[in-house]
Amino acid sequence: MKNVIYAVVILVCLLVAGVVIFRGGSDSSGVDSISDDEQMWVTCTNKACGASYEMGKKQYYKELAAKAKDNPEAMMVLLTCKECNQDKVTEAVKCEKCGEVFIKGAGGSEFPDKCPKCGYSKVETRWKKRTGQ
Repeated sequence: MKNVIYAVVILVCLLVAGVVIFRGGSDSSGVDSISDDEQMWVTCTNKACGASYEMGKKQYYKELAAKAKDNPEAMMVLLTCKECNQDKVTEAVKCEKCGEVFIKGAGGSEFPDKCPKCGYSKVETRWKKRTGQ
């Protein structure tokens, strides 16, 4: 009787996993759930260009997915810069304190929005408030 119960539990778990996997493609998560008017900062890593600008977040992730699909072996996928036309554009953050635009995670800390220029991080500030530090 114990083995039958285990078998039923395993079967139910497999059925639930199957439903989750097959329904995963039809829900509103992922890129399509991002609002068309949501913006994000990007920056060109080409030293001669260095352009920083806002672009649609949905557009960014759709272009990124298309580039990754075209080159599945690439270690890093970068978008084409609208200024210099080179594949050197990556996600960036604009510091709320000093206005510096930098590559997300370039601050060298556990907070990807930590500004390398002034050291401010909105995420770190909120974390410190929550933890009382």
